[in-house]
Amino acid sequence: MRKLKGLILILIVSMTLMLFNQKTFASPATFYTMTLNAKGRYVRTQDAYLPDKTNMSLGLKAPEDMIFDEDNHLWIADTGNARIVKYDTYTNSVLGTLTYPEFVTPKGVFVSSRGIYVADSTAKAVFRFDSGMNFVEKYTQPTAISFGDTPFAPSKIVVDNRGNMYIYGEGVNSGIIQLSNRGEFLGYFTTNKIRLNPIQRFYQLIFSQEQFDDIAKRDPATFSSLFIDKNSMIYTTTMSTRFNAIKKHNTQGGNIFDESISGDDARDIYVDAQGIIYAGMQSGTIFVYDQQGRFIFSFGAGSSSTNEDVAGIFSKLAAIAIRNDGRIFALDDQKAFLQSFEPTDYANKIYQAINLYETRQYEAAIDAWNEVLELNQMSVIAHNKIGESYLQIEMYDEAMKHFKLAGNRDGYSVASWEVRNVNIQNSLGLVIILGVSLFAIYTVLKYVDKKTGTYVLPNGETAHGPGKISTYMTPMKNVFKMKFIADLLMIFKVMRHPVDSYYDIKVGKKGSMIAALTIYLVLFLVFINYSANKGFIYQYVAPEDLDITALVLGYFSLTILFVITNYLDTSINDGIGTLKNIFLMFIYSLGPLLIAFAATTALSFVLTQDEVFFLDITMNVGWVWTGILIFIGISETHQYTGKQTLRSIIMSILFLLILAIVLIIIISMWQQLYLFIEAIVKEAIRNVTN
Repeated sequence: MRKLKGLILILIVSMTLMLFNQKTFASPATFYTMTLNAKGRYVRTQDAYLPDKTNMSLGLKAPEDMIFDEDNHLWIADTGNARIVKYDTYTNSVLGTLTYPEFVTPKGVFVSSRGIYVADSTAKAVFRFDSGMNFVEKYTQPTAISFGDTPFAPSKIVVDNRGNMYIYGEGVNSGIIQLSNRGEFLGYFTTNKIRLNPIQRFYQLIFSQEQFDDIAKRDPATFSSLFIDKNSMIYTTTMSTRFNAIKKHNTQGGNIFDESISGDDARDIYVDAQGIIYAGMQSGTIFVYDQQGRFIFSFGAGSSSTNEDVAGIFSKLAAIAIRNDGRIFALDDQKAFLQSFEPTDYANKIYQAINLYETRQYEAAIDAWNEVLELNQMSVIAHNKIGESYLQIEMYDEAMKHFKLAGNRDGYSVASWEVRNVNIQNSLGLVIILGVSLFAIYTVLKYVDKKTGTYVLPNGETAHGPGKISTYMTPMKNVFKMKFIADLLMIFKVMRHPVDSYYDIKVGKKGSMIAALTIYLVLFLVFINYSANKGFIYQYVAPEDLDITALVLGYFSLTILFVITNYLDTSINDGIGTLKNIFLMFIYSLGPLLIAFAATTALSFVLTQDEVFFLDITMNVGWVWTGILIFIGISETHQYTGKQTLRSIIMSILFLLILAIVLIIIISMWQQLYLFIEAIVKEAIRNVTN
């Protein structure tokens, strides 16, 4: 028994010592991995990276930059200690330090076969050393006239295969400074665009260029970092911008990526050997993109606390670098530590699948992406890449399915066009034969009817005399002459002859309340179908995200309120139309809009992205045509001049808005009152039951 008590005591003491000696780092899952869903919203996904090691033993002070060399050694710009550290991340050992008497604040480091380049903003120079860390030469401010008095404070540097240097200089808004391998100024490689706010755009319209420059002059945003890949492609990041925060430049300096790539605090960028792009945000988040700049996922987090040490959480992320095995290293310049991240199986499967696609192994890529879908069934990038792979192997129906799941309208459009093209080619012969056959039958029947006047009908009866066949269409004509049907079809006559039609409606010759209400309800159904059931390419809002209640209330309230407000306005401004006249006129004016809604809905299932403008034109014509008919209708109904009609429409819309606001306020107050009464009743019931 004593031995048992002693053993328990030893275990308690050991666990207590372990707790006190353990570092304050959290478990591996210290942050979420986020990706985009098909609707473009950030959602949580499987962990792509987990924190690995946090190294605070290197003696760093305000480190600013780092890069892996060809031997996979990490070079760190230890700015606060005015040195460059060569570090082996595998053995966790410092292989050497590069110092130089002229170093003041070395912020940028670049290593290649041409040597070691160090950018020092305070020393206002770029220093070059050989692989043995021996000084070779120094590049100072260019003397070219075109460089002028631009400040030369190199902060980050990259060098291409020819030895040309690309330098991000602090305070330089003209762009990336480009120097030859001899230090000659070659110009500015690229610059950020100036984006004007709405007020500045207004100033630009009303002032001359000189006046605008004096009033609202803006300089382009400066870059925050740059990187060069093995193909000498330049990548840059820009802080304090919502557009073009991460760019990949062509040889002319233009941006290859889409403008939607944003990041308010993009601090650094790195590209691995496969072409995967990693962008480090100063806030601590790392964004990962594929070769085309399409977002894959993001991970990491930041903390404003200076006393909290949690693995994977940064106070101020300064730089990132990627080892050849895919492990990510990130620097925190405020706390001066080096953090590594290990990719999970989820991330490795994604990178493997991307590589298979890029090497044109499409069927293998589909299998690899399906493995990713086993981990995350709604992975947008997986569905996109599977769709692209199916496109390459000409399986367009499958491609359409995956593009739709990914919310990729462009890809869906391409696959849809191919499917439509195949269907047209397969059925074109049949359509031609059918068309020719129908035309031939019609021609023969017409000829026989004209010459012989005899034709055996399907029911066995015989028509005699030239032209007698047409008499059998009389029952159909009689259907169209029925009062209700004729009143319904009046909507088409209004579109062609509005003035005469509105007169007939006003005096009661044509049109009826039953037909108008029928058209009103049909238009409502067509409108709801248009809002929720268009083809995928043109259905920008998913049906499940639509507020059907708002659509219903909006449709009925706006249309009815417009009729009422127009009646109220015209009744005090010598209008002669009754409420019924106005309602009938308004409903019969909606014909073009009804046709536009129906035609757009139908065509949206067969047109591709490049043909969507036909749908836009159809809807615009429908709205404009309807507006013109309403204008003519009000003028004819009330015997107004053009000026009076315009005034009446404007006043009706103003009254409508006022009534809508009043109704919203009343509804909101009733909701608050209902909630208040409900709370009182619940409290009373609770008190009684207790």
